[in-house]
Amino acid sequence: MAKAWPAGKLEPDESLNFNARLILRVRIAEYYSYTPVVDDERQTAALHNLRISAKLLRYTLELFRAVFGEPGEIQIERVREIQELLGQLHDHDVRIALIEDELAKLAVEQTADLGRRLAAAPTSVHEAIATAALRPRPDDPRRGLLALLGRQHTARHAAYEQFYARWTAFAEEGMRVDLVTLSATPLRSTSTPERSDAHASE
Repeated sequence: MAKAWPAGKLEPDESLNFNARLILRVRIAEYYSYTPVVDDERQTAALHNLRISAKLLRYTLELFRAVFGEPGEIQIERVREIQELLGQLHDHDVRIALIEDELAKLAVEQTADLGRRLAAAPTSVHEAIATAALRPRPDDPRRGLLALLGRQHTARHAAYEQFYARWTAFAEEGMRVDLVTLSATPLRSTSTPERSDAHASE
């Protein structure tokens, strides 16, 4: 997992509005830095990092709800949907990796067993043993795992297509422009009133 971008230097003397927008700008830039990988379904690690970036962007919008107001709520829902769709994609990636690991372990075990049987058998039956090994028995666990692997890849592709469709739809709706506008416009003033002359002289 990629390390999150630092939020940047905040300004203690500035308003909450000002600093919230500084943080939001970083999270928007981090989120859209993954745009080049969105078109490539095979970018498993990068798409997972995009999911983490979406989570950080959503947390920022939620943390500063009082600053971003109703426009921020719209972005929260958009980012949450992208995050959840990428989460489904990641779940399939985890399952695929687990199935592949199990198949690899079975292959090692079965290869070792085949070697032991060949070593113990006369050379006259070696070819028959090797040929039989190419035809897994009906109870061979690899059969079920291979079928499950195929289903997981099919489901993963469907999950990716769903994610890509929403990403494209949000892009066409102007999500990036909306976010940038949100990070640049003081939607709600949080500055404190100037002190009166009487207080200033205290």
